[in-house]
Amino acid sequence: MDELGFNKIAGAVLATALGVMILREAPHFFMHSNFPDTPAYTVGPMEVAAAGDAVPLPFPQASWVNAMDNDRGTKVFKKCQSCHNAQNGGANGTGPNLWNVVGSPAAKHPGFKYSSAFTSSGITWTYEELDHFLKKPTKYVSGTNMNFVGLKKAEDRAAVIEHLRLAADSPEARPEPVAAPEEDTTEEMAEAPEEGAETPTEDQAETTTDTTAEPSDTATEETETTPEETETTEEEPTPEPEQ
Repeated sequence: MDELGFNKIAGAVLATALGVMILREAPHFFMHSNFPDTPAYTVGPMEVAAAGDAVPLPFPQASWVNAMDNDRGTKVFKKCQSCHNAQNGGANGTGPNLWNVVGSPAAKHPGFKYSSAFTSSGITWTYEELDHFLKKPTKYVSGTNMNFVGLKKAEDRAAVIEHLRLAADSPEARPEPVAAPEEDTTEEMAEAPEEGAETPTEDQAETTTDTTAEPSDTATEETETTPEETETTEEEPTPEPEQ
């Protein structure tokens, strides 16, 4: 290949590269984009609320009360029978007899040696205390000798507690469900503008004020000129009829 042919090829390559550069930069030269100082929204990972951020509902909820079923509780209580019984006058086992346990203070059944964790707990076995304890006994009463893993399902705990409620000389009354607190959105609705509504700008407000004021000035001018027209009319002589 001679020198002229090489120069042609090199010139074609350079021209192509220059053309690509021009095509890439030309749109930026002819079109300009104005970006706001504050972006309308931020693109990024979604913030997920942690489990501990949830506000606990008051106890007991209606679903918990409705799950208080003695038949189901009798079946679930079989998990506890290796250590406890809930019969009137029944003997203590690895754990104490549970007759009359609902509503009574903890660690008070006669003839059973409780751990110091229970004797110093100061717990009274209300429905809520029993529910928390049965969910995870070793966590709720730290240092207890009870090795039961607990009942994860709230329905199972409610059913067992119903079974224990009836295992008494005079059963406690069933609990009344507590309604969840309603969120007060009145102030938020009053402060938040309606969707789609536009907030008038200062220029629009001044224009509205000027427009409202103009008819008042016109009315004043008309009121001032009315007496003059009346006087002019009175001064003009009345033409006498021809005889």
